[in-house]
Amino acid sequence: MHDEIAVLDDFLPPDIYQKLVWFVANEAMSYGTRSNSRTDPHGHWSRRFVTAGHFNLADVSYLLDGVEEFAAIHAAWDFIKRTHLEDGVLLRCYLNGYTYGTDGYFHSDSGRPDEHTAILFMNGEWDPDWAGETVFLDQRGDIIRAVLPKRNRAVIFPSRLLHTGRGVSRKCVELRQTLVFKARERRSDNFEKLSIFLRKNGATTLGHREGSLHDHLVRTFSLLESCGFDDEVCFGGGLHAIYGTNAFTCALMTPVSSAIVEEFGEGAERLAHLFSVLNRPRTLESPQELEPDMALVEQSDGRTLRLPRKVFDDLRKIECANLRDQDALAGQPNLRALWNEYLCGSSPAAQT
Repeated sequence: MHDEIAVLDDFLPPDIYQKLVWFVANEAMSYGTRSNSRTDPHGHWSRRFVTAGHFNLADVSYLLDGVEEFAAIHAAWDFIKRTHLEDGVLLRCYLNGYTYGTDGYFHSDSGRPDEHTAILFMNGEWDPDWAGETVFLDQRGDIIRAVLPKRNRAVIFPSRLLHTGRGVSRKCVELRQTLVFKARERRSDNFEKLSIFLRKNGATTLGHREGSLHDHLVRTFSLLESCGFDDEVCFGGGLHAIYGTNAFTCALMTPVSSAIVEEFGEGAERLAHLFSVLNRPRTLESPQELEPDMALVEQSDGRTLRLPRKVFDDLRKIECANLRDQDALAGQPNLRALWNEYLCGSSPAAQT
């Protein structure tokens, strides 16, 4: 675990670092951001440069690209990506500030295994008596690394590691500032294709149970992809709420969307469309009729619909992944049993 923490001195090229120092020195921060929402009673100073929450999986680097105000941040991210996080996808970016009396508390930035955090210390010369170390814990709760916030130093580590920014000492006369980049590894081409499409069509702006609609849809896609299902089913699952559903009534597009057909195919679009009109999960848990070659299901308007058995089975796969992502399979015994069967023949669970 100790070996996973990279401490890099004189990290940024001098020209990039100096521009970043000038930028940060003129940024106004607000008070109240909490390092751990469950255990932090007070909060600290911060400034967000992109709007993205803890569950975000969408690339937000486009919000920095070409924006003159954020040129220094974009240059720093580009350097990090080229030198240490190759093919990294930027998920969050913000500035933290600590004054005397402001404390950090232990937390992990993400439980997902493919994510890394890069912290850039934005202070000038730093006296060790000022404290303010970034501290890491192992699984037993022991400190395994403490990193002083020295000038132009970076620390890069897996986001799952428990860490905190310690408060500065009473002797400290400086504002401890860190610029934080959080990124995931690039996933499959299909995942990235779906993510970009959803982001461009507004899915990151709609909230869902954990994160945005975008986050829920790409997590559903990942679960299906990890089971080895074909692209039609995976994309159908990744688009299952694009037209809204009987439970999620905020539609991003109206059927039948030619953009979806062109991007993902008629089969995936058909599955997404059917999912939007069914009285689900009830009719997928217990259809009115179920034969080897067909299923009779109920629509949300009360009418019935006869489906080819393969289409019905594909919709069940999508519903299983959709409910699994929301921890809602427990109340659907037939679907839960099917999901367990799917997992038995699949690769390890998807990174969510």
